[in-house]
Amino acid sequence: MSDISYNSDDEESKAPQIHRVQAAPQTTTSELAAGMSRWLEAAHSFFYVELASLILLFACIGDWYSTKLYKYALSVACVSLLLCLILQTAEFLLPGFLEWVLIEKREDGTGGHSIQKISSVVLLFWWILGTGIITFKGPFVTTSNGWFGAWGGLLATTKWAIGLKKELYNDKPQGLKQLYNISICSVILLFASIPPLTQKWEHYGGAGFSIAGALLTLIGCIYLITMYNDIPRTMMKITVLLLFVLWACIAGVTTFYG
Repeated sequence: MSDISYNSDDEESKAPQIHRVQAAPQTTTSELAAGMSRWLEAAHSFFYVELASLILLFACIGDWYSTKLYKYALSVACVSLLLCLILQTAEFLLPGFLEWVLIEKREDGTGGHSIQKISSVVLLFWWILGTGIITFKGPFVTTSNGWFGAWGGLLATTKWAIGLKKELYNDKPQGLKQLYNISICSVILLFASIPPLTQKWEHYGGAGFSIAGALLTLIGCIYLITMYNDIPRTMMKITVLLLFVLWACIAGVTTFYG
C-alpha cells in the first residue's frame, strides 16, 4: 500500500479565491430622521392645508355613504392633499422649487407669479367652492370633523394664498390677539348656526339667538380692533365684560336649549 502525499500549498493555490466587496455604508436612523425632517419642513407654508385635508378625508371615510355629496367631499380632500404632497416632495428634492417663476413679471408690474403662488390661489378657489357645498348643501352641514375640516382647509388656503406671516399675529399686543381669537370664534358660530335656522331643526330658535350674538360680537370686535390704540383701557375692559356675559348666555342657550 503506497503512501499518498500532496502539497497543501498547491491545493490552496488552486482553490477559488473569494473577493470581498466593500459596500457603501447603509443609511442610519439619524440620517432618515434628518431627511424626514427636511421633507416636513418643505411643507411649512401649507402644512395646515394638508392637515385640514386629512381631517376631511377621514371624516368622509368614517361616515361614508355612497352619495354624490360624499364623493364630492372626498374629492375635495384628495385633490388638495395630493397637490400639497406633490409640491412638498418636489421642494424636498429640488430646494427652491416653490419659488420658480411661471409667469414672468411684465413691464406694467403685473405677473411675476411663482409655482407656490399659483398653486395656493388655485387651491383657494377649490376650497371656497368645496367648503360652500360641503357645509351648506352636504354632507357636513352640522358641526363635525368634516365641517371643521372643510372650514379649516378654507382658512388655511386663505392664509397661504395671501401670504399671512406669523409675525402679523405674534407681534400684536395680547389684548389684540384675544380680539382676533374671539372674532374667529364668532365667525365659526355664525356659520354653524345658519343650517339649523334655515332648515327649521328642533329648538332652532336658539340658532337665531346665537347668530345675533355672533354678529354683535363680530361687529364689536372689529370696532375694537380698528380703534384699539385710541380706546381707553377702562372702556375696553367694560366691553370685554359685556362680551363675556353675552357669550355665557350664548353658551347656555346653544348647549342646553338647542
